[in-house]
Amino acid sequence: MKIKLDYDNKFLIILTTIVFLIIAITTIIHHIFPEVFRVPAVIGPYLIEPIIVDLLIMDLGASILSILLIYHGFKTIGRFKTGLFFYGAIVFAGLEECYWIIGGRFGVLPPTYFFTKGGLWFFEIPFFTCLGWFIISYCCYYIVKTLFPNQKYYIKNALAALIATTFDMFIDPVMVNLGSISIYPGASGMWVWLNTENVFRIFSIPFYNFFGWFMVVFMFLLLYNYMIDPQKMKYRGKTKTAIFFFLMIPLFLAILIGITTVVDGIVNWLLGGYDLIPIGVV
Repeated sequence: MKIKLDYDNKFLIILTTIVFLIIAITTIIHHIFPEVFRVPAVIGPYLIEPIIVDLLIMDLGASILSILLIYHGFKTIGRFKTGLFFYGAIVFAGLEECYWIIGGRFGVLPPTYFFTKGGLWFFEIPFFTCLGWFIISYCCYYIVKTLFPNQKYYIKNALAALIATTFDMFIDPVMVNLGSISIYPGASGMWVWLNTENVFRIFSIPFYNFFGWFMVVFMFLLLYNYMIDPQKMKYRGKTKTAIFFFLMIPLFLAILIGITTVVDGIVNWLLGGYDLIPIGVV
């Protein structure tokens, strides 16, 4: 019996296949050929024996929560828009973080940071981190849409980004100090910040991290809402909307990186070396 798939299902299958291949290939490279990405030999804060169990819990836990939110999206905004949001968030945030990590590692930028722990990887980003970007962005945006349904979309984007950034101010100080409670001697946090001496810091974490959080969520939602505008979608159709959406990601990332670099440079010029509310060891 031949099963006929509608457009939305085909769309989801194609995107899932592409992302799955990227994750599979880069996971193999990260673990088996670490010299390709110059992966630092630093152990993460593994808290459960054996290590593979800890990694499985991180990836599986984030995947289950993502599936629940995807189901919610299917029921509220439809499969196409949900798929666009889900895979768009993974690619947008994943590429943005890869720019800072790989750029700093290969000398294109000053040293930035790196992740110490991950099972599945999207280039040099643990896959559960990519899912985390989707989870936080989706939840913050849905909350804002519910509370302020009549606001302009760019105002809702900014409010969602502000909520996400506030949430990150609770996450980061904990995550970068997890090594202190690890069962492995000498373990570091889930990610390690580099070159923190001469920059402005909040909670001992570089300012550009928090500003970057705001910009990533804001710029992604700006692109997403522009592309799913009913009038524009009616004119372009779903195929062109999806193509333009992913082709526009590099442009929006370039704008994001440019603004973040300029703002961070100005802030460091004024407040470089100052640590607002220092905490722990990063």
